[in-house]
Amino acid sequence: MVLGYSLHHAGYIFLTADGKIIISCNVIFNETYFPYNAQTHPFDVSSGDTLPTVPHTPSLTIVTFIPAATVPIPVSITANTHLMVTRAKVGTHKPKVYLTSLPVVPHIPSSVKTALASPLWYTTMQDEYNALLSNNTLTLTTLPPNASLVGCKWVFKTKLNADDSFHRCKARLVAKGFHQTHGLDYAETFSPVVRHTTIRLVLAHVVTSGWSVRQVDVNNVFLNGDLSECVYMQQPPGFISANPHLVYKLHKAIYGLKQAPRSWFLKLSHTLHTLGFTPTKSDTSLFVRFTPSHTLFVLVYVDDILITGSSLSAITTLISSLNSCFALKNLGDLHHFLGIQVTRTSMGDMHLSQSQYIRELLHPTTMVSSNPQPTPMISTVRLQQNSSIAFHDPTLYRSVVGTLQYLLVTHPELSYSINKVAQFMHAPQNHHWQVVKRILRYLAGTVHHGLLLHRTSTSNVLAFADAYWVADLDDRKSTIGFCVYLGSNLIAWSTHKQNCVSRSSTEAEYRVVVVVMAKLLWLRSLLHELHIPTSTPRIYSDNLSVVLLSVNPVMHSKSKHFELDLHFVRDNV
Repeated sequence: MVLGYSLHHAGYIFLTADGKIIISCNVIFNETYFPYNAQTHPFDVSSGDTLPTVPHTPSLTIVTFIPAATVPIPVSITANTHLMVTRAKVGTHKPKVYLTSLPVVPHIPSSVKTALASPLWYTTMQDEYNALLSNNTLTLTTLPPNASLVGCKWVFKTKLNADDSFHRCKARLVAKGFHQTHGLDYAETFSPVVRHTTIRLVLAHVVTSGWSVRQVDVNNVFLNGDLSECVYMQQPPGFISANPHLVYKLHKAIYGLKQAPRSWFLKLSHTLHTLGFTPTKSDTSLFVRFTPSHTLFVLVYVDDILITGSSLSAITTLISSLNSCFALKNLGDLHHFLGIQVTRTSMGDMHLSQSQYIRELLHPTTMVSSNPQPTPMISTVRLQQNSSIAFHDPTLYRSVVGTLQYLLVTHPELSYSINKVAQFMHAPQNHHWQVVKRILRYLAGTVHHGLLLHRTSTSNVLAFADAYWVADLDDRKSTIGFCVYLGSNLIAWSTHKQNCVSRSSTEAEYRVVVVVMAKLLWLRSLLHELHIPTSTPRIYSDNLSVVLLSVNPVMHSKSKHFELDLHFVRDNV
């Protein structure tokens, strides 16, 4: 038991109950640490001897000394007198807490050689290669004369969960489609995907009807598409056969081929057709099936598929049928789709946000801890082309603005500001970048904001249209914008600059009505195909001249130069 201690020569002297003195000696001489050895240099502490300088191998030692006097030497302990209340005064001790280590995200290899040297990435590559062989995607053969040969490469990526935690490693063998020749090894390449307006409309109807939404993902989606052309590909790096002169003939599409998305969509469409589904004419990536007992909707965005309907048992049966045709991953209830986080509230409402996407955008620009702003743009700002010097990094500007545009899926309030900064991507300047940083600061304070879809008692379609006349100071073109509601749920919006200069505010307002009219006609057709009852759509405009022109041929001298749009709106009214 230690009764007291005192500081002595940059070391500590402890007084024990049995009269011994323990010196924890880490003595400093000329900025060098030397321990003290009591056996080679004894001294009497009670007589006032001091520690001599003894060169020795630097280490930390605790040496025990027995004093010459038999009476213990008292060591004074000075108590602090300050008013601060510390843990030592009140007798509390906070235990050391060891934080659990976060899961480490594996580093993405920079080359195939590095990936092959890693057991984790090599196993991932082996699984991908085995999947190609098991699906009869390719076979070794000799290259025919005058045949085109397509190269290939490995692409590596780490997949994260919605909460940014590590999910799995992914290695994909990708064909170099730029080696293909049109008419020789590919023809048609177009493949449709479901529109974002369609997704929001269906989800709004799901919330109102109280339906369930299931999400499935197709494994190695492009490997299911059948090729009608003869395509030959080089052997993949790291998996060369004994005969390196042989090539692979592709029987099914793989990633990177120009016709791969189209081949997969045709295969999936044929499968859904055999199960009783038909594509809607308004959106060919939306498949519907109506029976006396249930209604099912299938939304397809490449390999991400949403299935919803009035019968949960019918949804489960459909997933089982698709799994017998393709290798599926049943992801359960909708929670993360196309980078959009979907959460259901206790009241049955649905919240769509892109918080993870926003965080991934703020990190490269070092704007995560920036000062948040209440609005994405100052209302008095009017951007021009030549108002400051050129921005030093145009590539950064184009990358950030291009990334911002995908946020318009769930953030209608960003439509105007992003449209403005996107008009200067060809030659960005410093004042343009300041506006972009204002948008990023707004996002830093609204990471979890998004679009809320809630139950509504009506399915009426309402649209609001407006125009900003001669908004552009460079070419005097107007900016138009609109938003469309299904009941009380916002499902469509847009802001863009007109293609021509409007000679009056009436013309600018009328042209935005033309755009909204075409949008509403498409929505009415889609609602009719989905068997969703609705009344006649209504358009609201704050320009009285537009309202009069849409029903009566007044002000002919002011409207004769845009009569085509005039007759289109008047006929539909």
